Amino acid sequence: MVDISAVRRIILIQVAVAVLIALVMLAIHGVTAAVSSFVGGAIGFLTSLVYAKKMLAPPGSEAKKIIRAHYSAEAYKLIFTILLFSLVFTQYKEVHALPLFATYAATLAVYWVALIFV
Repeated sequence: MVDISAVRRIILIQVAVAVLIALVMLAIHGVTAAVSSFVGGAIGFLTSLVYAKKMLAPPGSEAKKIIRAHYSAEAYKLIFTILLFSLVFTQYKEVHALPLFATYAATLAVYWVALIFV
């Protein structure tokens, strides 16, 4: 069974990291870098949210159902990630790639580190 409060905490920490990095980018590099940074972070935490919503398996589910839910959730997350990056690169012409990918990577790092401690 998935601990919903732990999932919320992880996603909230991802949001906080994205906002913090975006604020640092705003102070150092300006608005475009900050927006690019936050967009990268948003891709990270939104895809985590998609995974969490799809992964919910009923309590007491058998292992086969849990594994199927995991694979399905990962597939949705991957597709959503590809769609969001495609949308950003086709619609946001001023995007700064380094802040975008760095903040995306930071939110992924939060996710993986948090899984160790949750």
